[in-house]
Amino acid sequence: MKRSVKLSLLMVGLMLLLPLQVQASSEEAQRLKTYVEENTLKLVDQLEQIQGGFEKDREAFYNNMDAALEDFVAFRRIAARVMGRYAREASPEQRNEFVRQFKRSLYDAYGGAMVDTGDFKLEVREAEINPRNDQRATVNLRVTTEGGSRYAVAYSMFRSEQTDWQVENIIVEGINIGLAFRDRFEQEMQSNGDLADVINNWSADVADLDGLEGAVGD
Repeated sequence: MKRSVKLSLLMVGLMLLLPLQVQASSEEAQRLKTYVEENTLKLVDQLEQIQGGFEKDREAFYNNMDAALEDFVAFRRIAARVMGRYAREASPEQRNEFVRQFKRSLYDAYGGAMVDTGDFKLEVREAEINPRNDQRATVNLRVTTEGGSRYAVAYSMFRSEQTDWQVENIIVEGINIGLAFRDRFEQEMQSNGDLADVINNWSADVADLDGLEGAVGD
């Protein structure tokens, strides 16, 4: 078979295959959007039910948040990234403790924000599968507060053979939260030098993140 004929057949094959790949990606993006919408609605309903418990019973509040988010958010993956190079220096016990402290500090920040902000609306706007890696995706949301303020939020998501899609990072008004937390962990280690102390005193107060308070200020 002549080279030109082989090339023509190859191009025809690629042209036939490409729409199937695009269609599959589009279908998966829609499935992901629906998946995030369902989990978001579940989370909002859960928060409405347990909001009063934030001040009354903090331990129960933590447990309820764990139940609502454990399958949807890759906390262990996020915590390891926040620790950065220090994750390799930490013992398994220290890594486990930081996951616990990290989650609870986020819950505290989230619970406090709920109390201060009041009602809010979460809208899932679109989901996009990474064209170079179908195990990665971005989901864009919009948060509207009771006062009418709107914030652009993006979930960075991944999936593995063992899990469905999970959130591995969040970007708020262009501020990369995971990176901001990692920078702060590094700063704490530079000023303190004691890994156990930094872990035990970790706080996820968003006011400590450079640029975030201004980005979401009214």
